[in-house]
Order: sequence, then C-alpha cells, then structure tokens
Amino acid sequence: MSATKKLHPDEKIKADKVGGTLFKAGLGAGAVLLGVSIAMGAGKGDHWRHFLHAYLTAWSFVFSICLGSLFFVIIHHLAKAKWGIVLRRQAEFITGALPAVALLGLVFLVPVLFGNENLYYWSVKQLHDKQHPFFHHMHHKLGWLDPVFFAGRYAFYFGVFIYMSTWFRKQSQAQDTDGDAGRSEKMRYWSGFAVLIYSLTTVFAVTDLFMTLQPLWFSTIYAVNYFSGAMLATYCTLALLSMAIQRSGRLKHSITVEHYHDIGKYMFGWTFFWIYTAFSQFMLQWYGNMPEETVFYSYRMFGGWQIVSILVLVGHWAFPYVSLVTRWSKRILPILAFLAAWQLVFHYIDLYWNVMPNQTWETAGHWIRGPLQGDPELHKVNFHFMDVTLLLGLIGLWLAAVGKSMKGNLVPVNDPKLGECLAFENY
Repeated sequence: MSATKKLHPDEKIKADKVGGTLFKAGLGAGAVLLGVSIAMGAGKGDHWRHFLHAYLTAWSFVFSICLGSLFFVIIHHLAKAKWGIVLRRQAEFITGALPAVALLGLVFLVPVLFGNENLYYWSVKQLHDKQHPFFHHMHHKLGWLDPVFFAGRYAFYFGVFIYMSTWFRKQSQAQDTDGDAGRSEKMRYWSGFAVLIYSLTTVFAVTDLFMTLQPLWFSTIYAVNYFSGAMLATYCTLALLSMAIQRSGRLKHSITVEHYHDIGKYMFGWTFFWIYTAFSQFMLQWYGNMPEETVFYSYRMFGGWQIVSILVLVGHWAFPYVSLVTRWSKRILPILAFLAAWQLVFHYIDLYWNVMPNQTWETAGHWIRGPLQGDPELHKVNFHFMDVTLLLGLIGLWLAAVGKSMKGNLVPVNDPKLGECLAFENY
C-alpha cells in the first residue's frame, strides 16, 4: 500500500489575490511593451516584415507553453500519474490562457487575410503565375495554403485546444466542490481520445503556422521537434511558477523538493528528446544531400546565422544536459531555478533560429523568390531591440491571461490520489 499524507493544516491553497495581481501587472507591462514594439515596427520601413516575423516568434513561445501544459494535463490523467497532482492545477491555469493566445495570433493572421505578403511566402500572389520560377514547386500546395482556408484551420485548431483544456479544467475544479471520485476515472477515460486528437491537431497546427514559412522545404519530424521544445519549456515554467507561488506563502508544505526533483528529471528528459529530434532531422536531411532539404540548414550553418546555430547547440542542449545529469542540480532549488530560466531563454533562441532566417527574401528581376534564396553569406541575423520588447510584451499579456484564470484552489483538493502525491519521495 502506498504511503499517503493529508494536506498540512496550515497550508494556504487558495489563489486569492495572486491571480489578480498577476493579471494587472502582466496586462500593464504587456500593453506598454506591445505598443512600443508597434511604434518601432512602423518606423522600420520594411513593410512590417521584421515585425511580423518577430511577433510570430514571440507568439510561438507563449503558445508552446500553453500547448505543453495541455499535454501535461492530458497525459497525467491517462497515466494515472500521482507525483504531479500538486502541479496539475497550475498547468490547468496555464491552459486557461489559450483563448487569449488565440486572439493574440490575430495580429499576424488578419494581415495575411487582408493580402499582406510579408510573412508567409505562400501568400505572394505571383506564385499563381505559371511563369514564376517556383510555380511548378508550389502550384499543388496553393489550394491548402490559401489565406481563408488557413484562417479556418487556425480557428479549428484553437477550437479543439480550448475545448479540451476547458473540459478538463472544469471537471477538475468541479471535483473540488462535489468530491466525486468518479470524475477522475471519467477524465482518465476521455484522456485516451484526447491524446490522439491533441497529437493530430498539434502536428497540423505546427506545420501550418511555422513550417510553411519556407514552403519549398519540408520535414516529417519538424512538429515533433517543436513539441519537444514545448514540453521542456512547460516543465521549466512549472518549476518557476511553483517557486513563485511558494514565495507568496502558498503551497509551502504541498510542493516539496521531491516534486522539484521530478520536474528536473523531466527537464533533463525533454532536453535529450529535443536534441534527439533535432539531430534526427538534421542528420537525415544533410546526409541525403537533397537541395530542397539541405536548404534549411545551409542558410543557418553558414553566414551570419552560424553563431546562433552554435548558441542553440551549446546553450539549449550541451550545457543544461550536463548540468541536469546530477541529482543535486534537481534538488537545490536556486540551481534548478537558474537552469529552468536558462532553458526558457534558449527555447526562445531556438524558435528565433527557426523563424527569423525566413524574413530575408530575394528577388530576381520582378519575381519574388522568397526566403532562403541566394548567397547564404548575405543572410544576416538582423537582430533588433523590437524582438526583445515583443517577447516581453507577449509574455506579459500571457501572464495576465494565466492570472485571469487563476481562481479557486491551487491544488485539486479532492483528487483521490492527492494523499499519495503529498507523500511522494524520490529514490
């Protein structure tokens, strides 16, 4: 029989003013920084191309954490996992930000619908001309890559994500009130279907939103690599959010070093899985030596983007991988907090490395040849302060949305396995 514990009699489990404080601070800072970013974007004189690419990069960062948190909730029900029950409500709060993230995505979606051609190359009207040099590569894709159809799929993806996250969150919170243990079994039953729907929807969403930035290139593992980075970012976020909540005097007895130890294990595991998927994609495409595949790497391995590629390899994998091998890096909380923050920074740099090289488009005569064309040496990083303000601005607005959903109990107090979670120990 597993050991069990009860909630500490002095434990503070109510969100109270934490959510409201987070909402106000995030909304204020986010709105100001987004306004500053828009002002800088208007002054760049590149028809908003850099702004749109930088915005999509920052948006993909907050979207990835919501996506990872949804999977965290689903897979914990499916596996009947016990150790993370005290963290599950935080993941549910994060998924509550999905409607806000969907609305924030309209900043790049609406311009595409109204004919702006500066983000997605497939939206360039010249590609419908049979004389265009890439027409024979693109004409069979343009039916799928249609702005209206693209927007419709965007709405469908978020409809699925929001419905699933809302259903699981409401069931979990309802259990707090009625204590019905049957809700746990109900959520476990439906999580099997949910994980299948989640997987298919995620693959299509990531392919549409990010891989089609360079529609002449393709990969069968790109979405899996994005998902692995999203899961890594989710566990890092849960570590930092848990520490912040405990600093407010809440959950000081419920979340222990044992739970942080397991978060560190998953940070280590997802770091390994991220490099596994990244290397699998690179090795197969580079070894195959097919120009339509190697183009993705040739513009990142040579020229101005080479230093960013090295940074991603060392900062996103090598350093944290070695650091998280030991037991104590997972149990000494200042070290774990540092590594979580470090991985979040490099998760963004990885997304930046994926998205931003596509902003440099080549023209040949009057034809627009799009991203990753011409001499790789001419493709520069072109970093701008606006990239930082957009990231911080969207993080602020995302935190405001998380704070808005942070109501009620901070742990699922009537979950049948909560006692085993509270008594959880690592060996």
